[in-house]
Amino acid sequence: MEKPNLFVYNKTMKEYKETQHSLIYKSNSDLSFYSAGYEDCLPGYHYGPKYRSYDLIHFVLKGKGKLHINEHIFHLSTGDAFIIPAGKVSYYEASTDDPWSYAWIGYLGISSQTYTYQLMTSSEDIYIIHQLDTKKYKEVISQILGLQGNTTSQYFKANSLLLNIIGMLFEDVSFNERSWRKVSVADEVKFYLDTNYSEKIVIKDLAKSFGVHPNYLSRIFSEKFGYSPKHYLLKLKLKKACRLLMTTGLPVSVIAGSLGFEDQLAFSKLFKKEFSLSPTEYRKYNRPGSLANDKS
Repeated sequence: MEKPNLFVYNKTMKEYKETQHSLIYKSNSDLSFYSAGYEDCLPGYHYGPKYRSYDLIHFVLKGKGKLHINEHIFHLSTGDAFIIPAGKVSYYEASTDDPWSYAWIGYLGISSQTYTYQLMTSSEDIYIIHQLDTKKYKEVISQILGLQGNTTSQYFKANSLLLNIIGMLFEDVSFNERSWRKVSVADEVKFYLDTNYSEKIVIKDLAKSFGVHPNYLSRIFSEKFGYSPKHYLLKLKLKKACRLLMTTGLPVSVIAGSLGFEDQLAFSKLFKKEFSLSPTEYRKYNRPGSLANDKS
């Protein structure tokens, strides 16, 4: 009996899965379509925590929501896309007052990690791509949702539409081919820190995992980025803390914990040393809409 490939869960959600080919076949292909879908979320609707063996990209068509991925928290709205790489644990939730609608596409294959990595390194927020015309991506995904049957011809059609979407993304993020060819150990370590800053990282162990001496890593990293890996990691954590303080109502203890600080007092001390304000004071004076920030 042929497996179904178009799932209509309710009036607000559709998903198309290609089931003619096995996951093993797809994982051994260069790049292979896995699934695509669309959903109008109800207020507060959430999904996860979830671990996936394939890469996934969501395009926010309207509304707002937030993404949790390996302790990182991002607040998203219309025009954003969020990338969930294979092997990462993610959780995402629609806003309670302005729930989002999104379309998504999933893929895997030998080259999928490389392409996903290239997209992520082309965006300042790593997991998030901002200011996209997400409607044009929905149009292509709608073509996938319009496919019927479970034949090899449909597999190739879905794959061609996947490649179209990936091509559009590379164009929209202005991917720099020349820069990518010059990726060094310092770049790879920076990317690792950018995506794993919430974990307990020992620079000596990190250098060993990349096959270099800690002193060498510190020198080449400092030459390229102006900070030692340890200093860069600390500044990165504090930068993320600033964003969370300005955009969320999370307690300082939760923010500290989500950034890998085991001691809230130590976090507050470092924060005040860097910004001359405590985390609570920083939130008071910098959060949008606060009276302290109103100069009118």
